[in-house]
Amino acid sequence: MKKIPLCFALAVSVLFACALEEISLPTQEPPATGTAQPTQIIFPAETVDPENARKLVKYLLETDIGCELPCWWGIIPGRTPWVEARRILEKTSLGIETLESEADFYASVKVYLPYPSDFAPYMEHLYGVKSGVVDYIRVYNFDLAPQYDLNQFLQTYGPPTGVWIRTFAKEERGIQDYLLDLFYADRGILIEYRTGEPLKEIDGKLQNCLIKDMDAPVIHLWSADRQTLSFEEAKFFIDRANLPEPQPLLEATGMDVETFYETFKDPETEVCLETPKDLWP
Repeated sequence: MKKIPLCFALAVSVLFACALEEISLPTQEPPATGTAQPTQIIFPAETVDPENARKLVKYLLETDIGCELPCWWGIIPGRTPWVEARRILEKTSLGIETLESEADFYASVKVYLPYPSDFAPYMEHLYGVKSGVVDYIRVYNFDLAPQYDLNQFLQTYGPPTGVWIRTFAKEERGIQDYLLDLFYADRGILIEYRTGEPLKEIDGKLQNCLIKDMDAPVIHLWSADRQTLSFEEAKFFIDRANLPEPQPLLEATGMDVETFYETFKDPETEVCLETPKDLWP
């Protein structure tokens, strides 16, 4: 993916609707700070046509509007005012719910599935806003954005700062969660890949041979320009109440980050990851 300057992405976030004029478009959640006000539900204007909105979502997922993460659909954490981001999101969503405080709030956006997908009512994206500016973004797109598949993501964004894993020693009701957390400190990205398929056990080790086929990721984005987070700080974004504490890749598997990158950027790799069973609850 070609890198585009952030200033260009800012301009695109305002002008992209004009470029799509033929579509006839109208114009573990982090806790909010301060005293919460009642939930406000913002619905897009009645002139937003669902089919046009779904076509726009398809375009956005396929093109990323020419900007790389943490820029999302032309919305840049730490730079894009919420009023500007909302103009974009209203064109793509069933509704926007906000839990507001004096200065900061979180907006849950029910995004239409891209045309012609119809297997779910919507995709949920979350936006954290501080002092009127988008500060944090969390998105999940099912498997509708293949550029975020593990090998494609590694090819585009290069070696991560660190990789952490989480799993359980035993399956429960046919499910054994296994998560990979890829952390890019200098970019403001934490991306989580997951599978629930039961793991093989070989000589006291759990073996995952489905790395390249793990489910579509949850993507957490923030402004690395404004705040460089350590992984310990970024763990605030992930579910640690229902899952084990993340363990560094090297300690959990014996593989370093560079080897992980070189191995799993290849879509044809057959390499499995192994981790000691007694390391996990």
